[in-house]
Amino acid sequence: MRIERTGNPVSKLLQLLEEDLKRDDIIQIERVPAPKPSVKYREVVSKFLKEFGLATVYIRIRSTAFERRYVISAKYDWTMGGVVEGWVVEGDVVRIFEPIAISLTDMEKALDYYGDAFWKAEEKLLSKKMAEAYQEEKPPAD
Repeated sequence: MRIERTGNPVSKLLQLLEEDLKRDDIIQIERVPAPKPSVKYREVVSKFLKEFGLATVYIRIRSTAFERRYVISAKYDWTMGGVVEGWVVEGDVVRIFEPIAISLTDMEKALDYYGDAFWKAEEKLLSKKMAEAYQEEKPPAD
């Protein structure tokens, strides 16, 4: 495994994540910790931040061209403020992005924004799979 420091802030990692979530060739997306069906993922992460001052998110995206695993860690101290750091694993390369300071309000906004982006990607993938399944089930025309 090779480790590369990108020199870029973690905001660049988030841009890459957003671009990947918008791709049309996604074949699988996954997140950890996985919430219960009735609970939003962002609520789980928000609860960790509020109760423990720490939350780590793991997102795996597979497309026809690549597989990337994103790890984003947010820490919040009520007297010092917040810090977000992260890295991306692709193949045998780990690309580390530089941490940035962030307010709790901005953390909440980011959770909502990327939560919506993930949900949209999940919906698009599910729609694509349903369309493929429907095509497979159609009887041949006589």
